Amino acid sequence: MRRRTIVTTTALFVCATTALTACSGSGSGSGPGSSAPKELSAAKTPAAATPAAAKGPYADLTGGQIATNALKATRQATSLHLKANIADAKEGPSTMDLSMDHNGDCTGTMGQGKDTIRIIKTGKIAYLKTRDSGNKWVKADTTSRDGKELASACDLNNFLGSLKDDDTDTAAKKGATTTVGGRTAITLTETDGNEHYTIDVATTGKPYVLRLVVVGGDSPGTMEFSQFDEPIHAVAPPKSAIAAG
Repeated sequence: MRRRTIVTTTALFVCATTALTACSGSGSGSGPGSSAPKELSAAKTPAAATPAAAKGPYADLTGGQIATNALKATRQATSLHLKANIADAKEGPSTMDLSMDHNGDCTGTMGQGKDTIRIIKTGKIAYLKTRDSGNKWVKADTTSRDGKELASACDLNNFLGSLKDDDTDTAAKKGATTTVGGRTAITLTETDGNEHYTIDVATTGKPYVLRLVVVGGDSPGTMEFSQFDEPIHAVAPPKSAIAAG
């Protein structure tokens, strides 16, 4: 039986929501909002695309081969910025606006339900700012038992490890060309039951995944990737801004 490369992106969505849960429940006193909507709306497939020419981007490759190359290139990135909106059936609506690197450092925000957490992780220490911490950062040691789950939220290697790149025999179809974050991309699509998958792959430079969209299923949403291989500037807050304890 053929294994569909695009469908493996579902694991990436699961990884994102798992990271959000770990971060929001990491002793900061903040958890998933109890009033999260029961009805989750599906993400909309990006529009504003133009038909790909017969001799357009990656004309000599199949959709499956393009997907394989894109997933491999993205998994090898040393750093990136992720912006995501995910409507998980169990965890509720989640958001991420996070820069992270292969060293495990990160900076940005994570949100689940009505709660939003600001996070800076540098080395073995993470700093969190939640609605319960006032205007102070809470310091957390990510080597502790509870802190290890928090550390996974910033682990780029762990996050991208769910991307498989060893199978080109897929049902991915080449589609239109579009623009994501100012970069030209080719769109690949695939449908599996009631789930529709879209992956936009950069057509210039390395074939990075620029956007993933899942419509339908248990975790519909959109994930956009940018700032590949750029320094993320995760710097600890000044001591005066860190809560005592």
